[in-house]
Amino acid sequence: MEELEVFKNRINSYIDKAYAGGVSLLPFLDEARIGILNQEIKRNPALNISYYGGFKNSDRLRAIIANDEFSNEHYKISVFKIIYNKRFYSISHRSILGSLMSLGIKRECIGDIIIDDNHDAYFACTQEISSFIKESFHSVGNAAIELVEELKEIENIIRYDDKLHFVSSLRLDVLISAAYNMSRKEALEYICNGLAFINHINILNPSHIVKENEEISVRHKGRVKLSSVNGNSKSGRIAVTLSKRV
Repeated sequence: MEELEVFKNRINSYIDKAYAGGVSLLPFLDEARIGILNQEIKRNPALNISYYGGFKNSDRLRAIIANDEFSNEHYKISVFKIIYNKRFYSISHRSILGSLMSLGIKRECIGDIIIDDNHDAYFACTQEISSFIKESFHSVGNAAIELVEELKEIENIIRYDDKLHFVSSLRLDVLISAAYNMSRKEALEYICNGLAFINHINILNPSHIVKENEEISVRHKGRVKLSSVNGNSKSGRIAVTLSKRV
């Protein structure tokens, strides 16, 4: 939480720079920071904010705050494909991230890490450190690797696991309790501590009504979409499909 407070304080300098005619390019942001930034920008409607993460459907995003709109190259993101011997080695999101962090790289300099159905692995990074990564990143665990810069946009394919729930209402606290299998008291604590989001917007009101196709997330608990509202049961409870990202 202290790190988020530091980030909140930094936002003012980004906003001041934009009002002075400058452009602020931020490092990769997680959902909590994106939510905080969106709330602050709402208070400054004269400014423009845009996001890109290097992949289609990126989770971690760089932001540009300015008075103009920008194309993807302005975000200064490099995407690399990791070439390794898939016959003898298996690599994971955790092992790739751990190997990058062991080089002394800050987490904010690394975007999404994607491993597709063919076990091809990709990651995004800020262009500011791409040369260092190319020179220094030679292995993931015991697997020797090579890096090839990926010039076409790769899609981060998002998969969901659907589950039917019967709930008393579409309140945020009720849906969080159902989706994450926790008590209403626990759900309230997450919300009141600023750890619950809907579509990247931090929601502090437990009674906020969630709409169909909106995505709920609780920090460190993953994301769940309210895929459908299926009507009422005989007992008056609401049948909903909650789809958890997998």
